[in-house]
Amino acid sequence: MLYDRLENLEQYTGLFDNLDTCIQWIGENDVYALPLGKTVIDGEELFVNVMEITPKAEEEIPFESHSQYMDLQMDLEGSELFQVALGQLKTTQPYAPETDCALFQASASIAGVLGEDRFAVFMVEEPHKPGIRAAGAQRVKKAVFKIRR
Repeated sequence: MLYDRLENLEQYTGLFDNLDTCIQWIGENDVYALPLGKTVIDGEELFVNVMEITPKAEEEIPFESHSQYMDLQMDLEGSELFQVALGQLKTTQPYAPETDCALFQASASIAGVLGEDRFAVFMVEEPHKPGIRAAGAQRVKKAVFKIRR
């Protein structure tokens, strides 16, 4: 996982080619002006989904992981909490290639907050749980960049 302020995003170039393309695109475009839904940036190599969510209590959300894409997530309006799983995992839904997703329960995790000009990159196969309700957050508009490994 990478977790930092958006002003430091360019420091993470050089890790993965498609992540570099994403970082450059974010630097050259107004992410806050994107419409809801999918915006294709580089075919299936890089695209972004902009959505509005209602954050939930942490126990209502499973951990998820992806095998094809890493996620770069940022909140455009509002803020949410996230967790990254540590320790033992229990699979609750096996990997489905059509959704590039598996679901888990975890015995331990670390947490952070999105919003306030922060971003998180969840690596391929890294179980993460976004969309956790932060104090006072009723609705969050967020961008999820899907970056092919």
